[in-house]
Amino acid sequence: MNVRLHITNWLLVLLLLSLSVSAQQIRRTRRIVPDSIDTKRSTRRGPYTIVATAGSGLSYYSTHVLIPDALEQSHLSRFGVPASFRLMWHPDHRLRVGLESGWVPMYSYRGQITGEPARVNISVIPVLVVFSMPLAWLSGTERSIARRLALTVGSGYYLNQSRLRYDGSVVGSKNSLGWMAASSYTQPIGRRFRVAGELKWYDAVSAENAAFTAEVQLVWRAFSW
Repeated sequence: MNVRLHITNWLLVLLLLSLSVSAQQIRRTRRIVPDSIDTKRSTRRGPYTIVATAGSGLSYYSTHVLIPDALEQSHLSRFGVPASFRLMWHPDHRLRVGLESGWVPMYSYRGQITGEPARVNISVIPVLVVFSMPLAWLSGTERSIARRLALTVGSGYYLNQSRLRYDGSVVGSKNSLGWMAASSYTQPIGRRFRVAGELKWYDAVSAENAAFTAEVQLVWRAFSW
C-alpha cells in the first residue's frame, strides 16, 4: 500500500508540473502573438496622400519696368491678385513632390498716346515641378509647430503674356524657363482640410519677370491609402 501511495503521489506531482509548464507556454504564446502582429504592422509602408492646394492673395512686381516715352500721363501698377493651384504627393517620408500652375499678374501701366487711351498688362502662367519638405526635423519632434512649417522649391516653364489695348487689342506671348521658392505655415481645420499662408517668389529668368506673392490657401487632403 505504501508503494502504491508513493507512486500515486509522484504521478500527481508530475501531472501538476506538466499542467504548470503547459500554462506557462500558453501565456508565453499569448504574449508573442500580438508582438509579432505589431511588428508586421510597423513594417507596413504608408500612409500616402494626394493633397490639392488652391490659393490667392496679393502680388508685387519687383524688377525694373521700361515704359515707352511715347506714353503720356503714364501710371504704373506693380500690384496684382494672383491665383495658384498645386497638386502634391505626400509619401511616407518628408520629401514631397508635385505640380503647380496658376496665373500671376506682373505689372500694368496706362496712359495716352496722341490723345488716345492705352493700357498694357503683363502676366505669367507657370507650369512647375515642385518639391516640398516640412521643418519638423529641425526640432526633433513630430508634434511641434515646425511640423506645420514647410519650404517649397520648384522649376519649370513660364508662359509670359502681354496685352496691349490701344485702338483694339493685341496679345503677345514669350516662353521662359524659371524657378520658384516659397515658405508656408499650415493650420488644420478638420480631418481633410487645412488653411495655409504662403510667401512665394516667382522668377521667369529669360523674360526678366519676377514677383513676390503672399497667399492664403485652402489645402484638401483628397486621397489617402
